[in-house]
Amino acid sequence: MDFEIGLLPNALGLFGVACNVGWPFLRGRSAMLWGQTVGCVAFALHYLLLGAHTGSLMAALAGLQAVLAIPLGRDPRFRVIYLATLPVIAAAMVLSWMGIASAFVAVAMGVTSVGRYQTNEVPFRAMMLACIPFWSAHNVIVGSIPGLLSDALSFAAGAWMLWVTVRRLRAVEPSLP
Repeated sequence: MDFEIGLLPNALGLFGVACNVGWPFLRGRSAMLWGQTVGCVAFALHYLLLGAHTGSLMAALAGLQAVLAIPLGRDPRFRVIYLATLPVIAAAMVLSWMGIASAFVAVAMGVTSVGRYQTNEVPFRAMMLACIPFWSAHNVIVGSIPGLLSDALSFAAGAWMLWVTVRRLRAVEPSLP
């Protein structure tokens, strides 16, 4: 790979890593979703420059979906708008199909979509962790080192913050499982 050509996608990927590692430490669903949005934009550009078109489209749509998920906790009527992103994601995946990498990213987006639909912080965090193995498989196939770094670090950060959140909630409500 030409160093000059590889520098920009890797810089964007590393910025995305910082965002993806940082958002789990934010408090509150809205703040976490805004953090995800910025990381999604960085990774959409990273994947585009790598030629991973399905990954790029899915990351861009994930960013849009994260923004649209913010009002779900405040206004349940917004669920219809959020759910309208699902057929768009499916169409983009089909139109940009690049083989098995596209299949993994499609599953990742399905799990992510279910996670963002959650208005409770614990299932939200848990589903965000559950999508990471599928993103990892995609990143191995398309050769995204920043993507794999992001997966590993954001899984660690996300698991830690899920544990912290559950402990905090149990301290407030001891009868929780």
